[in-house]
Amino acid sequence: MLLDGNCLTFAEAAKRLPLVNGKRVHASCIWRWARKGCRGVVLETRRVGHRFVTTMDALERFTKALAEQPYAPRPRVPRPEPSPATETPTQHAKRRAREVESAKTYLRGVGVM
Repeated sequence: MLLDGNCLTFAEAAKRLPLVNGKRVHASCIWRWARKGCRGVVLETRRVGHRFVTTMDALERFTKALAEQPYAPRPRVPRPEPSPATETPTQHAKRRAREVESAKTYLRGVGVM
């Protein structure tokens, strides 16, 4: 149970977890596990006053549930194409003049002008 007296803040919980790739798990990571979850598993937490707390037992259940999940690599999200360089004011004026002239030609062709 979360409120049995051995509550940990997210910062305290982060200090008790083992190192991952030589680095400590950050408290913000524990916050994400509590709010969004990881691969469909959400860390159990309770709000006590103005803080959220968890327990080592809850972390144990969370990591055990993650270990039981089948591994599925995250899908790769294609990177967006880099945007073209912004045009200078002169280039913009020339492009705009070409667009206006093209529109006038079209309107003359259909008999509006």
